[in-house]
Amino acid sequence: MARATAGTAGLRLLLLLPLLGEAPLGLYFARDAYWEKLYVDQPAGMPLLYVHALQDVPEEVPSFRLGQHLYGAYRTRLHENDWVRIQEDTGLLYLNRSLDHSSWEKLSIRNGGFPLLTVYLQVFLSPASLREGECQWPGCARVSFSIINASFPACSALKPRDLCFPETGLSFRIRENRPPGTFHQFRLLPVQFLCPNVSAVYRLLGGESLPFGCAVDSLEVSTRWALDREQREKYELVAKCTVRVGAREEEVMVPFPVTVYDEDDSAPSFLGGVDTASAVVEFKRKEGTVVATLRVFDADVVPASGELLRRYTSTLLSGDAWALQTFRVEHSPNETLAQTNGSFVRATVHDYRLVLNRSLPISESRAVQLAVLVNDSDFQGPGEGVLLLHFNVSVVPVSLRLPSTYSFASSRRARRFAQIGKVCVENCQEFSGIHVQYKLQLSSANCSALGMVTSAEDATGTLFVNDTEALQRPECAQLQYTVVAVERPTRQQAQAPLLVTLEGTYVAEEPGCPLSCAVSKRRPECEECGGLGSLTGRCEWRQGDGKGITRNFSTCSPSIKTCPDGHCDAVESRDANICPQDCLRGGSVIGGHEPGERRGIKAGFGICNCFPEEKKCFCEPEDSPDPLCDELCRTVIAAAVLFSFIVSVLLSTFCIHRYHKNAHKPPIASAEMTFRRPAQAFPVSYSSSGARRPSLDSVENQVSVDAFKIPEDPKWEFPRKNLVLGKTLGEGEFGKVVKATAFRLKGKAGYTTVAVKMLKENASASELRDLLSEFNLLTQVSHPQVIKLYGACSQDGSQPTAPSAPRATSPHRGVCQVRLPAGLPPREPQGGAWLRGQQRQPQLQLPGQPGGAGPDHGRPHLLRLADLAGDAVPGRDEARPSGLGSQKRPSSRGAQDEDLGFWSVPRCL
Repeated sequence: MARATAGTAGLRLLLLLPLLGEAPLGLYFARDAYWEKLYVDQPAGMPLLYVHALQDVPEEVPSFRLGQHLYGAYRTRLHENDWVRIQEDTGLLYLNRSLDHSSWEKLSIRNGGFPLLTVYLQVFLSPASLREGECQWPGCARVSFSIINASFPACSALKPRDLCFPETGLSFRIRENRPPGTFHQFRLLPVQFLCPNVSAVYRLLGGESLPFGCAVDSLEVSTRWALDREQREKYELVAKCTVRVGAREEEVMVPFPVTVYDEDDSAPSFLGGVDTASAVVEFKRKEGTVVATLRVFDADVVPASGELLRRYTSTLLSGDAWALQTFRVEHSPNETLAQTNGSFVRATVHDYRLVLNRSLPISESRAVQLAVLVNDSDFQGPGEGVLLLHFNVSVVPVSLRLPSTYSFASSRRARRFAQIGKVCVENCQEFSGIHVQYKLQLSSANCSALGMVTSAEDATGTLFVNDTEALQRPECAQLQYTVVAVERPTRQQAQAPLLVTLEGTYVAEEPGCPLSCAVSKRRPECEECGGLGSLTGRCEWRQGDGKGITRNFSTCSPSIKTCPDGHCDAVESRDANICPQDCLRGGSVIGGHEPGERRGIKAGFGICNCFPEEKKCFCEPEDSPDPLCDELCRTVIAAAVLFSFIVSVLLSTFCIHRYHKNAHKPPIASAEMTFRRPAQAFPVSYSSSGARRPSLDSVENQVSVDAFKIPEDPKWEFPRKNLVLGKTLGEGEFGKVVKATAFRLKGKAGYTTVAVKMLKENASASELRDLLSEFNLLTQVSHPQVIKLYGACSQDGSQPTAPSAPRATSPHRGVCQVRLPAGLPPREPQGGAWLRGQQRQPQLQLPGQPGGAGPDHGRPHLLRLADLAGDAVPGRDEARPSGLGSQKRPSSRGAQDEDLGFWSVPRCL
């Protein structure tokens, strides 16, 4: 090993000699693009901006040259540069002559008519070597101008940001290991020239302890010392500007990032200090096998990836021709991150792999030591840019060995090409590049039923049924074979006995069954037939998971252990009818599926069935999918529905109860408004002379009043519980009118004051019939000058003041009506028009009422205004006083609103 290292010293010296004569890279720009605004009619001689160049070596002096043309969009050459000039020694760009509106329009038209005119110039550092078409960083930079077709705005109208920094952001690239120098100057020269009253003070934040400084007088930003990218690659600085315009002072801060540009100044090194790798070649003997890997670390990230493989070379050093023919070195660089001084910087890791250049036979046996020379051809020192890697390789021979015996079982119903089992030499699963072929040697010529095929992918042999007639013979209970494994290049062999036991009895094939199991689309027809490759004489159904396009799709297979599995093995490839799901080639698959890499169906949707003769497969949704819910699921759902129903009923009951409980109820009547039962227990009537006497209606008649059923009219019926009776407004012998409060009258919320006409306790059945006749008449009368009827209480004659205690025998079962009391004329509108108009109204006829005496009895009665307003019922005026016409007034008038309640009740029920 020492000799190998010493032998490469002279080569290492020869490799380093060409690097010593390389010339420096030269001056370079810290920015590849500059931006500035330019307005029309700005004066000639106005300074625009500075461009700066950094040195590659201390003795260099920059010299700037300006391009001769202006360029626009899509690098279009617009015009010769007649407006901007540059000072060659300082890099100051200034306006040579003013740009007027006509020049702006000319440039805009040539630029395509865009509303925003942006042009750029090219500034060069090497006047002899670069032309305008070769402007590339670091020797060339672009200076772009946004030319605005307007005069320079007033200084007070400019934003603080526009007074301090250019329109675009600032960013810089500085090479490492270069002399310090100025790379930027704060302040906007046009603003300083045109706005002398504006002052700006700049400061670089975060640069006090870093290699950057800002001069207070010149506002130039410079590097204090040479930068090292391997120590820190990026500096995130902040530029702060304090601008003063008159008495106003504001601060503006912008990012000021600096990126250190890398150069190849770091020598390669062994990653982890490991320079030697040992490897053994045994079972993996195929060409392209990676034997061993060593890694080299380089703190640099240059040259670029396209040039890295060409400039970072590797050479296999060996005096052994067999080694140079058998092995090769492969190189792959990868970028990584290395932690330095608390920060991460980019670095490169080079992988050098020793690879087999050819496949090795199993009899090959060698031990070699190899050296690989790694050369970083762009390394510029200090140190050495070469490394020597060492690989110790041992090639071990392989011996073929089979197990002592093989034993399998097979059904007599198995169809041809049914796979019984596999045979494999020891460690065959690890073989790569070793070609083994398997054969069967039959012990008895009468029972030759099986065959053997070798897989080219995994170095195994598959045992399958080749002749089904031999399986039917009773004498063939056990099949005895000898398995022979042969390595083809060396002809090395291995043998082992093989015994197959036949089970069951033979059953003939069902007539009409297809040759291929894959034809069946449904499970019943699949399992009642057999096909090529079937182990038991019946096809097997594979039920998919139903998850869209999946590898576990539903299909009919000869054996779900081998078909489909996404691989067309050596047996299946012998006949297309065995497993077209894996071996379909040159055909088409219709429906949702994902094709295999070379043939077959990798994933399918629903059920996939195939027709090998037509070379077509179909993947379609299942026709009769299994029920989505089993018996247990249905029981759970039924219980959940029942529980939900019970809960909903309970909730509904609770909500209804709470609603009625919290609903606003009519207030309990006060003592003044409470209706009290008169003390008189028996009805009375009057004679024709006006004397008070017992009524002609006896106690039996009273019973008939209680038993009288009044048909309910839904249109006019008003709930008795929503009516609270008050004080009496007027009364007659058998009837009276009281003031009442109605709750929710005609659906209206709240309370409404009404007048109620009702019978007294001593009223007879005939008075009740008269009141009903009056009620029927009022339901048919609708006139603006006739009192309006709102409803009646005809059911459940309970006391209105006590609706919770109804009494079926209460005399108050009569009709409760809304009327205007009689005996007092209704209030007349202006001019008395209503009374005169009422006198001119034709009289309404009312059918005669039974039970009356007088000349009008038995014939149609004329309805008079007094009949509508009074308490008397038509046809009975002659028999008794005229009702409310003779009613008693209240003893005291009370307030005005009470008087209005008697005469002008707003609404009546």
